[in-house]
Amino acid sequence: MNQKKHQSITFRVATSFVLLFSLIATPQAAQASASEKAADNANPTAQQESNNKIKILDKKPKVEDIKKQNKPNRIITNINGNPQSEMGFSWYTSDKFDDSKVWVSESKNFKNAKTFDADAQKVDSKYLERDKQGNIIFKDIAKNDEGEPVKGKDGKEKVNGYYTDKHAGGPEWMSGDKHGKANLITEAEHTYKAQAKGLKPNTKYYYKVGSDKGKKSQVGQFKTAGKKGDPFNFVQYTDTQNAFWNENVRNEAAFGADTLKNAIQTAGDPSFALHTGDFIETAEVEDEWKDLYKQSRPSFMSLPVVATAGNHDEYALNEEDEKLLTKFNEHVNVPKENDAVNGGSYYSFDYNGAHMVVANTNDNKKSKDNPDEKAIGKKQMEWIKKDIKKARDNGSNWVVLNLHKPMYSKSYHALSDEDVKKIREELTKEIDELDVDLVLQGHDHVLSRTHPLEHTSTKNSFVNAKKEETKQFVGQDNVTYYDNPKGSVYVLPNTGGTKEYDSIYDRSLEHIKKVRPELSGLTEKDLEHYNSLFKLGKQPQETDAFKDSHSNNRDSSSQNFSVYEVEGNTLKVKIYQLNGDISKGEQRNVELVDEFGIQKDNK
Repeated sequence: MNQKKHQSITFRVATSFVLLFSLIATPQAAQASASEKAADNANPTAQQESNNKIKILDKKPKVEDIKKQNKPNRIITNINGNPQSEMGFSWYTSDKFDDSKVWVSESKNFKNAKTFDADAQKVDSKYLERDKQGNIIFKDIAKNDEGEPVKGKDGKEKVNGYYTDKHAGGPEWMSGDKHGKANLITEAEHTYKAQAKGLKPNTKYYYKVGSDKGKKSQVGQFKTAGKKGDPFNFVQYTDTQNAFWNENVRNEAAFGADTLKNAIQTAGDPSFALHTGDFIETAEVEDEWKDLYKQSRPSFMSLPVVATAGNHDEYALNEEDEKLLTKFNEHVNVPKENDAVNGGSYYSFDYNGAHMVVANTNDNKKSKDNPDEKAIGKKQMEWIKKDIKKARDNGSNWVVLNLHKPMYSKSYHALSDEDVKKIREELTKEIDELDVDLVLQGHDHVLSRTHPLEHTSTKNSFVNAKKEETKQFVGQDNVTYYDNPKGSVYVLPNTGGTKEYDSIYDRSLEHIKKVRPELSGLTEKDLEHYNSLFKLGKQPQETDAFKDSHSNNRDSSSQNFSVYEVEGNTLKVKIYQLNGDISKGEQRNVELVDEFGIQKDNK
């Protein structure tokens, strides 16, 4: 244990910020520097109370060793293969167990259980240094007037002292604006991948993972897909994105887990849960994966999760470090089409006649395949075209495209991200020509839902979209349906976590340009056209934080999820909102905020 490699890392989210604490030589209450301004959303009183409780110490607290975890943990079930007869499983242990497997049975007592061997892979997990009580240890680095680290004659950064998050709190802390440095401990672990095959369609199964020589997990369950035309439903949530610095302050993983729990309860027995990316804040920090999976375990072990990679799912802690291209796939067991692993992977599957496509918008690094650094490279785009065309030729009733980075949303990413702007014309044209029914998105933490959109040239629309004037009718269920639309509806159910963005395009053009200078070329005509594409768009969290800035707050108690119901030639979408602050013990309320349907007679 004592020989583990310790890696000093600058917090990715905080490298450009001056530390909250002034230089202190002896243990005493840390005071905010008079030269620093509070964040726009800060409550000065609450923040000052937190500041006064944090003490900077000369001596670094004793670092506790990382305890071994040999009972299977970080367990998740994923659709991998034909969901009528196959299912994927992923889990972790510290030590390697060569006889690791998954047991699958139609009986809860595992009578006549089938076993499927697991493949183990050794990985280096990075854990934050903590004290005996589990508090995270931080270093307070000396800064000059420009906020740059002060270095000594030896070239090393000067350390004022150390502190933990024991008494941390307040808006500035929660937003990630006031952090220094921490050490990561490299710990060898093993991740396992197993795939069950030869299962019966439309059958409920129980499972457990582990080994005979070691320990076994709790019992989980899943249900296989039925035949084409059988009705089914699934849920979508996105951007749980729990940040480690709030684990002991206002735990964000708890909100993500609660969103999924409520989605499952509301949907009533969904076939699977779709997560459209950014499971965690920083992929390199294993503490975040561990926290999210532990709190989500009852849900993760009750149904398959269709996992989409988000940009945060490949981030290193230090923003200057290389991205971690395999970290996402170490934590899930999803297919890898074209053997491509690039911060995630892309894949597809059929479910009861509906075709689900999961794209990978982390496929945006410069390469021979992607010289322009588009959100989707040439090979993946060609695969998407062939895959959907094949599905349509084979008679798929519905096609749903799932991706993290949005083509259309009510917050800034959709119009600001260069990789999205470069791919939008090509991708939306293919979406149109391939008759994609729904595009389910993430990334922009705001509630957005478009009208049915058709592709058009850049000459006609700077975002290559026009609202389809399709016929609508009210069904017997009192839901408004689009009748045989040619266009596609784009849905983004805000966030399953606590980080919220402003619904920026509802603001004045002057405000937009002030807070997002990269949008300085936007005109009033552009803004009016863009907003006309949306049926719904808002930030559910009530806050004054966005009056004069575009802050990425992490204080939301309003989360959203969607439920999709597929039956024959109708597809119904329900978007729900959760309200209530878990950290204060408030009751969580579920409210239906949007509902629509699609009917296609030719299905």
